[in-house]
Amino acid sequence: MGDYTIRELQEGDVESLLAAFAHTFGSHAARTRAEWEWAFAKNPAGRRAFVALHSGNVVGQFAAIPERVWLDGRERIFAQGVDSFVLPEHRAGLKRPGLFVEIARACFAAYGGRERDLVYYGLPVEQAWRIGKRFLGYEVVRTELALARTLEPGPSAVLPRGVERLTRLDEQAKWLWDRCASEWPASAIRDAAHLNWRLLDSPTRRCEVLGVRDAQGVLRGLVAWRRANFLLDGLGVIVEWFVPSSEPEVGELLLAGLLASATASGAPAVAGIVPPWSPWFAWFQERDFRAHPTDYRMAAVTFERRFDAAWLAANWWYQLSDTDLV
Repeated sequence: MGDYTIRELQEGDVESLLAAFAHTFGSHAARTRAEWEWAFAKNPAGRRAFVALHSGNVVGQFAAIPERVWLDGRERIFAQGVDSFVLPEHRAGLKRPGLFVEIARACFAAYGGRERDLVYYGLPVEQAWRIGKRFLGYEVVRTELALARTLEPGPSAVLPRGVERLTRLDEQAKWLWDRCASEWPASAIRDAAHLNWRLLDSPTRRCEVLGVRDAQGVLRGLVAWRRANFLLDGLGVIVEWFVPSSEPEVGELLLAGLLASATASGAPAVAGIVPPWSPWFAWFQERDFRAHPTDYRMAAVTFERRFDAAWLAANWWYQLSDTDLV
């Protein structure tokens, strides 16, 4: 494409990439090398990153964070688009595809397909949404409803009996996912490698993880949360709610632990997302959570029509842990 070279990101491109990212989004949103390593180099599901080079320097990127998803009885790949940009001086308007679209198409050509990466998804800003809808096949899965509950200020609280803080997850995470997966037609495989990476290993997004075990010591459910800006600044954000809907008593304990821990942190409220088709959506509202409209639009590109955006809206279990919002 003109004087540009479009190809997969190589190790030697990373410093130029980080400099271009900071130039595009500003120093306040710059990615450190440690953050990049966590998101891309250390992701147990691999990485997807294509760049455009001009005079040997990175001037644009289309990147995605893949995750292993169980769908239709077998493992597939969904990938969340993140950190994609083109330097301002290399952008084109909406009247022609432009460099951003060309980089994305190169990534889709290399990885997308019915037997490869099945879905690319994300929560694009308005300009990216318009470009993606026009040129890349983006479709709306849903505009998110957030579930939020106000907290009353109080002293530091002790976790309820039966709730413990988890500092590392082991093979029991996969056991828990096996029990939940029958309820979820599509979901990321929430094993120890995935959850440790996403919830506990990030240099900037580490969560508090609370768990409940049965009398035999088997993990029955967990919730992960952190203070973050979501709807409002400094909320206690539910990053991961991971409980079989057939075990509401586990949910009750975890909710009590979440509320105690978030109250002790000084958070003014707790909030998260749950797919509206899940029994948990009504369950939270029955416990004083209120549904609030948001501007977050989940969009997806699918490479097999029977798993289109309408199907995903009705069948895909995802949490904020499957996104880069918090």
